[in-house]
Amino acid sequence: MLLLSIFKIDSTSNKLNSCDTTKHTKLLGSCCNVPRNDQYSKACRQSLLSKTNRTTNNADTRNLKSDKVALHACMAECVFKKNGFLYSNGTVNLSVMQRSLEQRYKKDAALAKLVAKSLNSCADYAKTRTKQFEWLHAKDNCDYYPATLLACIMEQVYQNCPASLWKNTEDCAAMKKFLIACDDVKKTRK
Repeated sequence: MLLLSIFKIDSTSNKLNSCDTTKHTKLLGSCCNVPRNDQYSKACRQSLLSKTNRTTNNADTRNLKSDKVALHACMAECVFKKNGFLYSNGTVNLSVMQRSLEQRYKKDAALAKLVAKSLNSCADYAKTRTKQFEWLHAKDNCDYYPATLLACIMEQVYQNCPASLWKNTEDCAAMKKFLIACDDVKKTRK
């Protein structure tokens, strides 16, 4: 899936003292082999990067090649639009998204169920987090909710990765420990 490169972890230490520790990084995707469909991700990335600079809401210019957070947010928004998940008012059509994800992972019932459960538990959380950090992206033209939702879903999937997809290494065990210790989705659930 998209945004795997955003999630990184200190893979050199089994002792995680802080949820902000990311000195030596490792991609989460290498620990849980979730099948990806990068058709839209690649097209969106290419389209966004082909524009040297983007004009932001306050008429500044931003280069997405150097602003990876904005790039990933814009990519997520683009992918959601291309898949028909994003309404014009910025809300996500969760039922269409859920059906699409279940269809994508239909060959692995455990993964399909996990992705659906993660989507349901992350929807409100992502709205709240997007509002809390609105000031970070107030200048951008991109909607950060799709990226926040997708990031939450993937964190939950990696944390609860089906055994058949999990790579059992010391680094991956450290990554899972980090995700469990730093799971703010679970901490904010009612």
